[in-house]
Amino acid sequence: MKARVQKLKYANTSGPLFVMLDVTAACNFRCLHCYNSSGEKAKNELTNDELVDIVKQISEMHPESLCLCGGETMLRSNICDLIKIAKPNVGAVNMVSNGSFMTLENVTALKEAGIDTIQISVDGINEMQHDTFRGYVGAFEKAINAIKIIHSLGIEVLVSFVPNKLNVRTISEFLEMMCELGVSSVRIMPLIPVGRGSKIDTLLLSSDEYADLQLTLDVKKDYFINKGMLIEWGDPLDHMYRLSNNEKIGYKNFQYHVKANGDIAVSAYLPLIVGNVRKHSLKDYWNNGYDTIWYSKEYKKYRDQIESIYDVNTVSEIIENDGGCIDIMHDMI
Repeated sequence: MKARVQKLKYANTSGPLFVMLDVTAACNFRCLHCYNSSGEKAKNELTNDELVDIVKQISEMHPESLCLCGGETMLRSNICDLIKIAKPNVGAVNMVSNGSFMTLENVTALKEAGIDTIQISVDGINEMQHDTFRGYVGAFEKAINAIKIIHSLGIEVLVSFVPNKLNVRTISEFLEMMCELGVSSVRIMPLIPVGRGSKIDTLLLSSDEYADLQLTLDVKKDYFINKGMLIEWGDPLDHMYRLSNNEKIGYKNFQYHVKANGDIAVSAYLPLIVGNVRKHSLKDYWNNGYDTIWYSKEYKKYRDQIESIYDVNTVSEIIENDGGCIDIMHDMI
């Protein structure tokens, strides 16, 4: 009975359950693995006013969760305004950050705006592991201080961790450190070899190393749950396959991804675009094919060429050579 209730819930939804909004592509770090090569502002990046309008559109769709992503989200000057606009009509407003601008003053402002959770990226137990990976001297100290400040103000703090050759052998120590800092969840995701990540083969784990890591996490999971910290394994390929198979059980697409230049992407990890928010509203795109974009033949022909994370960059190049677009608004002026 429970499964059927869930099926009907998703089948009848009029909009996405989860929305990812890249508020900027600018970033003060130069992370070696960055899948979207953040650093400089995107060409034709959305203005503050345009972002306000987009967040209002998102609010009208009443998603369960809005993630404010980047780039570095704190470089968007009206980030608190966006949170305030979204908060009344969105189940949870979350953001990701490298932590470098998370001062007591700034985090207090985020809390007053209504932020629900803040995710900080931490990729090691010391400066060597983290700063090297993040391309910024002092990044580790800033990230740890950010976690302490966020936790002290009563905001739920999550941590993302990307396993690589520098840090995989100290995963147990890392988890203990995060737990002691009051982190509620550690989200671990494989390094995606796209963007700048396609250029660091020497840091990429092998399949056997990933398997050993998952065995370690399975052993540690219950221990840390009992201490109040969840360990999550995020498979970047999971959504590519799972969502496109949801058609069989009546689910619509449950996510939306808007990039910093207004492009609407099918996936954060593939350069496959269906349009731009400057041309049509989010609701128009949703009602004209984005709600079922994962079931389209155009998407599946690319997905079927991806068997592991090591194939993502090759398929991304194929998409770019093909033009990188699925036109779902061809019948609209």
